[in-house]
Amino acid sequence: MSALADSIQKVRDSLSKLGKRGGSAEGGSEGSGGAGKFDPKAALAWVKTHPVIVASVAVMVIAPVTCWWFASDIHAAKDEAASKRAQEMAALEKLEKSTVEISLPGVAKEQKVGVVNEKAVEAYKQLAQKLHGDSVAIQRAALEHNQGSRNALFADIKRTAGNTNTIAETVFDAVQAHAAAVLKDVRAGMPPSDESLTEQLQRRQDQFIATLRKADRKSLSEEELQQLKNELRDKRLQLYADSAANLSFYADIETIGLPGSPMEAGSPPSETSLFLWQWREWIIEDILRAAAAANKPYRSVSEAPVKRVLSIAVREDVLPKIAAPAADAPADAGAAPAGDAAAAPPVSIPPIDLKAPVTYDFTKSVTGRVSNNLYDVRTATVRMVVASSMLPEVLNAIARQNFMTVTSLEVSSADAFAAADSGFVYGAKPVCEIKLTVESIWLRPWLAKLMPRELRERKGTDGRTTDDPPAEAPAAAPST
Repeated sequence: MSALADSIQKVRDSLSKLGKRGGSAEGGSEGSGGAGKFDPKAALAWVKTHPVIVASVAVMVIAPVTCWWFASDIHAAKDEAASKRAQEMAALEKLEKSTVEISLPGVAKEQKVGVVNEKAVEAYKQLAQKLHGDSVAIQRAALEHNQGSRNALFADIKRTAGNTNTIAETVFDAVQAHAAAVLKDVRAGMPPSDESLTEQLQRRQDQFIATLRKADRKSLSEEELQQLKNELRDKRLQLYADSAANLSFYADIETIGLPGSPMEAGSPPSETSLFLWQWREWIIEDILRAAAAANKPYRSVSEAPVKRVLSIAVREDVLPKIAAPAADAPADAGAAPAGDAAAAPPVSIPPIDLKAPVTYDFTKSVTGRVSNNLYDVRTATVRMVVASSMLPEVLNAIARQNFMTVTSLEVSSADAFAAADSGFVYGAKPVCEIKLTVESIWLRPWLAKLMPRELRERKGTDGRTTDDPPAEAPAAAPST
């Protein structure tokens, strides 16, 4: 047994002796006193004579209790610190899991989780500036694409006292001349006219009779007359084929939807009507150029997808309705006549808000687009003869042309042989007749600048946008 165990055993023996009355510290006789009671005097005497043992026992008994007390205090301090650290970590994790909503043009809103710090904010600012620059560039490109080279009207529509009787005819002639130039540019035309065909066939007949040294047609024999008929038939087909080889597609200026006469502008002529004539011609031009774009890869009408443009009818439904005056309201004797913008004071018109959302009405068309403060929606009904197997090429060409969309399509059969009798050479591929509803978009920031004042006021726009610098205030009249 170790020294420590020996000491503990001695203490136990001594304490057991102290519990007996009359017992001595050194192990006196057990029979000298009664057992069972503790003698405090003897115990005190023993403690005084064994100080080292008592001190050792005290350390052994008290130390564990003291250590437990200190240990429990340390653990409590650690628990409090740990709880504080846990709260701080929770706050950091909350920052780490901050939710940010990212909204990009043309993309659905998306929730992102991450740390929002100075670097992230700066990156977001740079991205926002870049996106703003992109949106401005896209708007500018859209305006340039929609406007094209249309920086001015074909003819001035300003009505004055000196041109009231002539301006309608001037604008009418300008619209007709522009349409003729467009048809020539897209290589559209018609088969030889009856007059031209008759003249050339007569010339060929005269040559045939002269070759046979006959006086006239009546002098020909049956065999010679049949030979002449074959010659004239072949000549006519050759004239038709030559015409088709030089055309992209067939179209007639009389059937593409231009105004019928100068009288359609009213009396006196309305500046709004004169403007709408030119706007209508721009829509017709886009349709013709779309047909030309579809046929561009092909050499002639007999090979191309679009064979003939039968008709174009542009709907004139772009004028906002004016509320009728009340029945008991007095007539305004000083009201300006339609189209006379100079007689009325100008109306204050707010700029176009490029950031405002547009509205849709899907009861109007499959696109849901309706005229609003940013653009006008125009529709046209177009009838064409096309190669049946190449119809998708035609629809794609229209979709690529100046914000145009085909919103309805009807297909019916077409008789190529009957058309050939009239000089329309469609080629060997089967053809069909289609009826299209074409929707086109016209952006007001450029178009409204060309409108007459009366029409701008009715539409509530003068073409200015929120991105344009503010208009300069008119100079004050000099004081007298």
